[in-house]
Amino acid sequence: MSADDDINQSNDIARTAGAIGVVAGDGLTPTPAEVAHPLPPGFDNQKPLIDNWNRQLNQIVEIDLQKDAPELAEPAVRERHRIYCYLLMKLIHRFWNGNKRGPHGTYPLRPLQKDVAPPPNKPQRYRGDMIANPGGLRVNWDRYLGHNIACLAVDGNGEVMDFDFNHNDLFRSSAEHAEARIVRRLFSLTNIFDNWQTRLRRGHKPLVNAKPRAASLHDVTLYTSLESCAQCSGVMSLAGVKQIVYLQNDFTAYKIGNIMFNLANPVAGAPGAPIPIPGSEIGLKHFKLLNDANLEFVRKLNEAKAKNDSAGAFYISPDKTFVDFDPGITSFLCTDVSRDLFEDGARSLDGMQLKHPDYRPPGTAAAALTNAACLQEARDFYKYADVEGYRGSPHKL
Repeated sequence: MSADDDINQSNDIARTAGAIGVVAGDGLTPTPAEVAHPLPPGFDNQKPLIDNWNRQLNQIVEIDLQKDAPELAEPAVRERHRIYCYLLMKLIHRFWNGNKRGPHGTYPLRPLQKDVAPPPNKPQRYRGDMIANPGGLRVNWDRYLGHNIACLAVDGNGEVMDFDFNHNDLFRSSAEHAEARIVRRLFSLTNIFDNWQTRLRRGHKPLVNAKPRAASLHDVTLYTSLESCAQCSGVMSLAGVKQIVYLQNDFTAYKIGNIMFNLANPVAGAPGAPIPIPGSEIGLKHFKLLNDANLEFVRKLNEAKAKNDSAGAFYISPDKTFVDFDPGITSFLCTDVSRDLFEDGARSLDGMQLKHPDYRPPGTAAAALTNAACLQEARDFYKYADVEGYRGSPHKL
């Protein structure tokens, strides 16, 4: 290597160090570039920005749940969260529809979702929302209304408020995500109670702090099947949702929920971003299983695409002119592997044996449910949603 090469390499190292900062002890030493680019006027008095301006990205996405959600150290609290995660998985399995490209064609990775006996001389169909006893208003949906992503809202007492699904396809919109829809739904409830409250809950215990539902989002926990995107994280932040528990990572969401929590914490009483809690932190075994299965799905789809092997594709059109090798998360959430995992979660709700049935969160109102009551609440809500909920409780569109 020549002297010139040594000089150029040294310059490269210096430029790189100047771009990323130099780690010193537990923090970062501001570089000349950072000193030359201080916080602009107006932003220079915002504590979250001041605290994070010179930090590296891996530090900004880090969440210290021991500090921000210390109650998770309690096994009874983790058990309580798992109840609602299993309810969410049972709802998703109940309203499952993997027909992302329609009911016709071939889905190599979901053979178990085919109709068992197609009519004579008719093309093979894939099942949509297939319920055990259709009839009347209980209908089956072959039409793909949206992705198999849903969100459940639970108030500070432990009572289920509502649930909703992703409805992108129904509304021909990429913004009809489950979390954003449920937040809008919660605000629409206010003092107007829907069928769940009036028919089944008449004379029931008071709401959190005796306030309307929409005034209580700072006590609300959302449970979502997929880590939230930027849109939903922003909507939840504006709504002041307390926390969100998610069942699976979205590797294309770039941990935006963590970043927003650190940069949009409540200031002077204003709403802040919810605490993001991965399912692994509450002892949900399906969190790792779903993530591992998703990564394997991506690996297989990419491998099949590289080989142009349609047998390993996600979808093949009936005339074989279109082959879908897209390894996106919404395609994974149509596969038999994914469906089986959600079915296992559904069974977990049915057979759950509580170790802390009498637990009630300290400091909550007398109306707060015990874990045993939460489990019964979850099972009762499923019975209601099975008949009335479709892919989300009846909505004012």
